Amino acid sequence: MIVKEEFKKFLENLKIKNRSDISTSYKGVTKKLNDVIYDLNSDTLNSLQIGSFGRNTAIHGISDLDMMFILPDDLYSRYDKYKGNGQRALLQFIKNSLKDKYKESDIYVDSPVVVFKHSKYRIEVLPTFKKDDGSYIYPDTGKDDKGSWKQTKPKEEIAAISDLDKVSGGVLKDLCKMTRAWKNKVGAPLGGLLIDTLCYDFIQDNAEFNNIGLDKYDSLILEFFKYLSGLDKDRVYWYAPGSNQQVYKKGNFVSKAKKAFKNIEKAIEKEGKEISRKYWKKVFGFQFPAKDKTRDEVALSERGFSFRDTEEFIENIYPVDINEAVTLECKVSQDGFRTGLLSKIRILKNKFDLEFFVGSTTVQKPYEVYWKVKNIGPVAEKRDCIRGQIVKDEGYSKKKENSSFDGDHYVECYIVKDGVVVARDDIDVMISGLVE
Repeated sequence: MIVKEEFKKFLENLKIKNRSDISTSYKGVTKKLNDVIYDLNSDTLNSLQIGSFGRNTAIHGISDLDMMFILPDDLYSRYDKYKGNGQRALLQFIKNSLKDKYKESDIYVDSPVVVFKHSKYRIEVLPTFKKDDGSYIYPDTGKDDKGSWKQTKPKEEIAAISDLDKVSGGVLKDLCKMTRAWKNKVGAPLGGLLIDTLCYDFIQDNAEFNNIGLDKYDSLILEFFKYLSGLDKDRVYWYAPGSNQQVYKKGNFVSKAKKAFKNIEKAIEKEGKEISRKYWKKVFGFQFPAKDKTRDEVALSERGFSFRDTEEFIENIYPVDINEAVTLECKVSQDGFRTGLLSKIRILKNKFDLEFFVGSTTVQKPYEVYWKVKNIGPVAEKRDCIRGQIVKDEGYSKKKENSSFDGDHYVECYIVKDGVVVARDDIDVMISGLVE
């Protein structure tokens, strides 16, 4: 019963809260393009919501919204015969059409789409032409100023996900959404279509999970992450359901899946105890439900002392939609002498200097870096020093700390671009030294 209620609340927390606002933005863009291109007063015709929002596998905090706009054949003839890069010229035409309506908005071409930036998300408009076989082609500006037309089949992808979701009794889309929560928590470099593809492949090959109840979702999650952990880390692409198009990964996610699998095993082992939530939260983060308690302190009767719950969550500050990668590293030294990277040391002793830094990232500048350091365990609680506040980097992409007392600690790094957390990573620090 506990498992059922926890996952019920978890999935409720993942629901998109601003769906009406998103729909209004979609309709506004559609209405303007219909007016300019078709001389129509319609906010629905010739437009299709695609991407994770269109497949109904998105979760709250989504920042990249995709839509396809279907253009008339005469525009294809015009820009296909264009002297120079007709594909770029077509995208510029779409951009200028939107700019006429949204004069103060940031609208730009990012081939093969035209990007319309909203205050909390961005809409990527993919101009397309419908082919006789039901597929669509879209403009790609290419390299060396040589454009081309490429094919896409979003309707087939939407239909394939929807059909298998019905067979599974809604389990497929639930799994897609929970996987996104994991991706956003640990910074796994996975695009939305690849997530849906991996979940689709798993459910298709594991029919025993069709129509299961929420009380069996812990087993579902365990087996799914066992599946992810066993994937070839060198594999580059998968085939999307419905369209069969190649879907490429953005980085290695298998190692993060293995870590999640271990935490899921611990969560299930401790089921019925409060510590179980700790492990589920390590997998799914902020949106997995916590035990109700006062924020200011833990009751004296529980531990014999009180401490302030000062932890902050990045999800309360910025939308989180991970679509890039960042690697967090840490140098360990004592008395000014470097001893190496933390990844090579299993357990630290007290009185070491730690310098956390961004080792690498796929995010293009400009961006902002934020840090969170949290101390865990009885020593931190007794000292009323669990920390957990989120602080902005001073411009060096570094955070200096020291191993001052025993217990588990962790450091998280967030990269924020255009007001959205697009990459994150964390490091666990185990310190054993002086006895308090």
